[in-house]
Amino acid sequence: MQSEDINPNGALAKQQQDGDATGAAPTTSRSLRFWSIVASLAFTALCSSIEGTIITSALPTITADLGGGSSFIWVPNGYFLATMVMLPLMAQAANVFGRRWLTLISVAMFTLGSGICGGANSPAMLIGGRVVQGLGGGGIALMINIILTDLIPLRERGKYMAIVQMVSAVGAALGPFLGGLLTERSTWRWVFYINLPIGGTSLIALFFSLRVASPPAGTWSEKLRRIDFAGNAIFIASTVAVLIGVTWGGTMYPWKSANVLVPLILGLLGFGLFLAYEWTIAPNPSLPQGAIVERTAATVLAVTFLTTLCTYWAFYFIPIYLQGVLGKSTFWSGVDALPLFAGLFPFAIIGGTLLSKTGRYKPLHLIGMAIVTLSFGLFSLLDKDSSVAAWACFQLLCAIGSGLMIAILLPAMQAPLDESLVALSTGVWTFVRAFATVWGVTIPAAIFNNECSSRAASLSDPSLAVYLDGGKAYQYATQTFLDSIQDPASRAEVIEIFSSSIRIVWYVGVGFAGLGWLLVWLEKEVTLRSRLNTKFGLEEKQKKEDEENNTEESNKDKEKQQA
Repeated sequence: MQSEDINPNGALAKQQQDGDATGAAPTTSRSLRFWSIVASLAFTALCSSIEGTIITSALPTITADLGGGSSFIWVPNGYFLATMVMLPLMAQAANVFGRRWLTLISVAMFTLGSGICGGANSPAMLIGGRVVQGLGGGGIALMINIILTDLIPLRERGKYMAIVQMVSAVGAALGPFLGGLLTERSTWRWVFYINLPIGGTSLIALFFSLRVASPPAGTWSEKLRRIDFAGNAIFIASTVAVLIGVTWGGTMYPWKSANVLVPLILGLLGFGLFLAYEWTIAPNPSLPQGAIVERTAATVLAVTFLTTLCTYWAFYFIPIYLQGVLGKSTFWSGVDALPLFAGLFPFAIIGGTLLSKTGRYKPLHLIGMAIVTLSFGLFSLLDKDSSVAAWACFQLLCAIGSGLMIAILLPAMQAPLDESLVALSTGVWTFVRAFATVWGVTIPAAIFNNECSSRAASLSDPSLAVYLDGGKAYQYATQTFLDSIQDPASRAEVIEIFSSSIRIVWYVGVGFAGLGWLLVWLEKEVTLRSRLNTKFGLEEKQKKEDEENNTEESNKDKEKQQA
């Protein structure tokens, strides 16, 4: 196996014989075992991504059935919290205990959590089941990315990641439709029970197909000593504090209240403490300094955060425009948002393929972020009189930019890093991406609610102001609310408030997308490796390489003896 050295400028010191940054991509043949693993991982990704969004349309029905009041905000957010808090710990454990069993345990936990949620007879049981689901779902997302980096050379990684992430995006887009359909035609419990046969099938497929090399043998005590429990405890507490503040802000308490600011500030300070501990006294850090302080890796992490934030910004506010301004139903807003959701898939494949062909990621990042920035600017032009062609084409433009970026961010982050940091860097990247989804909903919702609240006093019917004030506007930007307003003039006023508030949301979004485009210029173009240098490849391939190495060493010993 050939290893590469990176010079101080970030470029590979030695070009690979089977492809470089400017030449043609290497041609490789993939075994049936390889494709069975990729198919199993894609199926598993579909399962977990559906669960992240399927709850949205079923939640009102669940709340009416089980009760629980304001605590039900933790039904969706408990899942997202649990997906994030264990990522650094699991990334480190993947190096210590191997990929196979952690993946199987993650799928089993996800399936178990689904069963608990489906059988829940109280809000506490449902929230507990969602946390178990989230722990499994976060493990699934992380292990999928780690395994793909183990099996595929850096240069080719984008196109295979695009396949899996495309399937994952399909699941996220289908979630609300499936949730509404199952709740309407059957019972909300099938929103969770549907995961039992899917998760069981995935578990069986992975058990038989996922045969990858294991780390060197050792005692349990030796392996446990290599886990950074103290650092992860700080990280988990900090993440929980930040997400409590984000969850409560604008819904249960005002953003300026101590109930929101205190956990947010403590959580952010905790992240600083976590970094200080990891980079100074941690004996086995779960976040080595080299994983994020290298210029290109750190820049790509920031671009990943902003790209994901902008993508979810559009995911959540295009439907708000369609419902609150154009007055479309939930179903038809989902249909009319298909240019955005469905448009991502082919361009994710195109982005991954272009990365594999050219070996260059920086031009693709510049193009992708420029298109996203332009699309947000065009979104700000939309109002109640905009044509179908306008909002459909603007959505497609945003999908092109976001789609190009989806599969080529992680390979770019890992380009300047040593292969020994694959699992840990993947854990960091997965956390940043998940963390960005939370802010991609929270920030625009806060802006929208604030703008609607400031404009509510101008309504000619003061009774309507109560619906737009106090952080409630986001939940009332629906066709149902508009249809409940009998006076056409008052309805037109509310639509105008929604329209002008959404315009401000897009203006702020342009700033975030534009910042992402500017940051791309800080990236260095690093040659993407065309050969694998990992301990965790396919099991049979690893055995063959070990045998070849043993044979080579034996031949050298014989030559020495003969000499």
